[in-house]
Amino acid sequence: MSNTGQPSAWRRFVPISFWLASYEKGYLAVDVVAALTVWALVVPEAMAYASLAGMPPETGLYAALVAPLAYAIFGTSRQLDVGPSSTVAVLSFSVIGGVAAGSDPSTFYSLTIGLAILTGIFFIVAGLVKLGFLADFMSKPVLDGFIVGLALTIAASQLHKLFGIEADGENFFADIALVVLNLDETVTATLVLGAGSLVLLFSMERFIPRIPAALVVAGLAIVSVSALDLADSGVAIIGQIPAGLPSPGWPDLDFTQWLGLVPGAVGIVVVGFAESVAAARSYARKHGYTVDANQELIALGAANAASGLVGSFVVDGSLSKTAAADQAGQRTQLASVGLTAAVFITILFLTGLFENLPEATLGAIVIHAVWHLIDLGKVSRYWKIRGDDFWAGLAALLGVLVFDILVGLLIAVSVSLLLILARASRPQWAVLGRVRLSTSDDIAYQSLERHPQGETVPGLLIFRFDADLFFANANAFADDVRAAIAAAQTKPQVVLLDAESVSDIDATAVGVLQDLTAELGDDGIEIWAARIKTRVAQVLRRMDVLAEAPVFPSVGSAVVAFERDGPRGLRATTVTQQDDAGGGAGNEEHADGMRTGVTEDD
Repeated sequence: MSNTGQPSAWRRFVPISFWLASYEKGYLAVDVVAALTVWALVVPEAMAYASLAGMPPETGLYAALVAPLAYAIFGTSRQLDVGPSSTVAVLSFSVIGGVAAGSDPSTFYSLTIGLAILTGIFFIVAGLVKLGFLADFMSKPVLDGFIVGLALTIAASQLHKLFGIEADGENFFADIALVVLNLDETVTATLVLGAGSLVLLFSMERFIPRIPAALVVAGLAIVSVSALDLADSGVAIIGQIPAGLPSPGWPDLDFTQWLGLVPGAVGIVVVGFAESVAAARSYARKHGYTVDANQELIALGAANAASGLVGSFVVDGSLSKTAAADQAGQRTQLASVGLTAAVFITILFLTGLFENLPEATLGAIVIHAVWHLIDLGKVSRYWKIRGDDFWAGLAALLGVLVFDILVGLLIAVSVSLLLILARASRPQWAVLGRVRLSTSDDIAYQSLERHPQGETVPGLLIFRFDADLFFANANAFADDVRAAIAAAQTKPQVVLLDAESVSDIDATAVGVLQDLTAELGDDGIEIWAARIKTRVAQVLRRMDVLAEAPVFPSVGSAVVAFERDGPRGLRATTVTQQDDAGGGAGNEEHADGMRTGVTEDD
């Protein structure tokens, strides 16, 4: 369908204006089925996640009412389901628990609502200034470790509900200990309901996965409580849920309270975005399209802001409900619009049906929902890939279990930063040798460590540095060059820098390279270079670095020149002379017969 006359900016920031105009009627049936499928999961889970956030159960329904619609308008994923989730609900409770210590419930609720609004604002601002790269900010091992630790913490925090014990610990181990130490307070009817709900949830998932287990189990639990008057036997139930639509409003918070929410809101943005975009990208790859990370920030911001404005808590993308929607055949976000309509009807007419829903069943629903996130094998598998990835993931996991969730998040982000700095500061490097390829007469210059049969040229040391040069690794680069010279069998006359992997260089690295050139020159060693990228050459030219050094278009041409003329027989070819014609850049002939070695940036 033609979109002539429709502003591109409007299509970009409000994607529904693009896809809804060309919606294929054949998708309607599967989108409706997907909406009803997710509705069956959302209703009981939304109320359960509200309890995780420390909010009344109806607020979970409020979030499920507005968040999917807001995302459908602004999001770019066709399958992602956005709404209440265990991850950000627990993060919300952790944040507000620290800010509202000792406060009354109304202040707690206001702060939770304010956190959702502030999180939404931060999401939107991040999208407008194009911080979509934050999706890749936290390494996957660290994110996996954090999510596993968070899932374990969530599951442990619900155990007391299954036993009917009034106890609440500060971390994973405290939650387990409190249940064990207070087993004598167990309410038998509650334990039967909670354990029975948990067994039935897993059994239905195993044998009849297409049936909405959470809704069925919730319904059976309600019937059991009502028929047997279990509330009179000490079984805790949700109680009366107000019917009717929420009233939009702004929380009554002062400046200091808003300021206290900032760190938590930033943390939720990092975790919520990483989790949501991971799910969105996964299903985009499956269905052959792409998602816009910056627009996803805006969409998640709209969903959170809307949730806060109707008196609810933070939301994000749910992998489990997205998977359920995809299995049901969801093709577009019209399914989320349908979900909003179904929740709308529930809030107006069906809330009375859930008044006798036992807290133990809600706890079982939460444990079942997060159980599949508890994949310790996912973290342990990183040991086979890289040891530092494994230890980073384990640190994030233990940080959540031992401390609270916010400290665990801080540890996770810090570990990710340390991994980036550690790897950037000590990149790989190699001394190259001439290797004749077995399949042809061609010659390649490859690492002598991996190809010890490679031939070296007496007096010439070919050094390759496999990273950009900047302040974090510049001194390491100089040390590595010195180490390579010291390890050479004979002292080289020339160090040839293969700059193929160096696509950028900063002022610190320029200074280090300048000092290294002078140092080696005093020791009778020249520095040559090969395959310098245009961007790097421009910086070196401005700083007059390697001005006297020959620069070659390839390692092979440098070796030929060395074998023909030796180190002293060459006239300088400077990096200021470069050919930007593309292809085999650096092919401009000079009077001395040499070629410049500046190559086009990739």
